[in-house]
Amino acid sequence: MELERKVEDKLGALRSELRNHKLYTALGSLDDIKIFMENHVFAVWDFMSLLKSIQIELTSVTVPWVPKKNGKLARFINEIVHGEESDLNELGEAKSHFEMYLDSMSQLGADTSKIDDFIAKISQGEEVEKALNSLGLHSNVVAFVSYSFELIRTQKSHLIASSFTFGREDIIPDMFVELLKQSDPKNEKYTKLSYYFERHIELDGDEHGPLSLEMMNELCHNDPNKWEEAIEVAQKSLAYRIGLWDAIYEQLVQVKNLELA
Repeated sequence: MELERKVEDKLGALRSELRNHKLYTALGSLDDIKIFMENHVFAVWDFMSLLKSIQIELTSVTVPWVPKKNGKLARFINEIVHGEESDLNELGEAKSHFEMYLDSMSQLGADTSKIDDFIAKISQGEEVEKALNSLGLHSNVVAFVSYSFELIRTQKSHLIASSFTFGREDIIPDMFVELLKQSDPKNEKYTKLSYYFERHIELDGDEHGPLSLEMMNELCHNDPNKWEEAIEVAQKSLAYRIGLWDAIYEQLVQVKNLELA
């Protein structure tokens, strides 16, 4: 518990900066939400890549199968994967949260061409960083995803899990929900995004958040060096998240200035 409190203390300032980011006050319309989602979708995707890389490290995914030493860790990560990769959408269909997000973007009228192009490129074997750099994305978006893959390449479970657990701090702003209610009071036009937010909050708070913390405790246990490394990764991950928010804010300001010109 003392080490957990140390983590919270070390991350406090960055988390506060993220929670109070000027981006949130700039989100005032459905068009703003579209711009947010068109950038944020890359973070939704790379979250799944972090998750699957942890699963590879903590469970047996090769043939012939052999048991892993820590069955508790395998159970933790498999439960999270089950919810994130094969949850049920609002129609009762099995889909990943990434696919639900894409469906929400389409229903809202957001542009999915860049993320679709990216998925097509990596599906054909193109390297992640090369594919990202070919899309004309803001450099902060590219940097955010690239850091995740830098961690993945270390193959160190406690580092990848730290970014996954402490370094995301995804804030779903209340104004998203309010804007959706104002634009669609009967919840008929934007059902997919409303459901995504509700499910995301429910799973993170009730299940995945606590499971991720247990996973970190299992991985770092009482090793102060591992905790120090985990804290450093979490700090960098939050800093990259702030950079992502900065990029989206810049785009919102540019669009609003063009509209006023």
